[in-house]
Amino acid sequence: MRMQDVAGRLGADVDTLAFEWGTPVVVDDVKTALAKKDYDLVAVVHAETSTGVENPVAEIGALLKDKKAIFLVDAVTSFGGMEIRMDDWGIDALYSGTQKCLSCPPGLAPLSFSDKAVEKLKNRTDKVPNWYL
Repeated sequence: MRMQDVAGRLGADVDTLAFEWGTPVVVDDVKTALAKKDYDLVAVVHAETSTGVENPVAEIGALLKDKKAIFLVDAVTSFGGMEIRMDDWGIDALYSGTQKCLSCPPGLAPLSFSDKAVEKLKNRTDKVPNWYL
């Protein structure tokens, strides 16, 4: 829920799909939500640290293939230890940290952006409200 909290504090209108603790995202619920509304951003945690749940990132990315939404993936727990295929899975923005699966000192944040995400960033008209990524 941290992504929801950060986005809300920055003024975003946030819709959240909640699932039972320790269970993965239900793809059909995402599909239903996407049918009801156009989103600018869809975000998911690839692997949840405390439960080890892996969310169906590839399947969610497939739902977004023809949508304008940027697909953001939190890969803090999974980067370096689980398969991640940005292009194949339709991921537009991915971030991680060095302190978990990479077993490196904390403080660095590997990032990757698709051409779609870079274009969105280049064309923004509002100033960035702060320096927090």
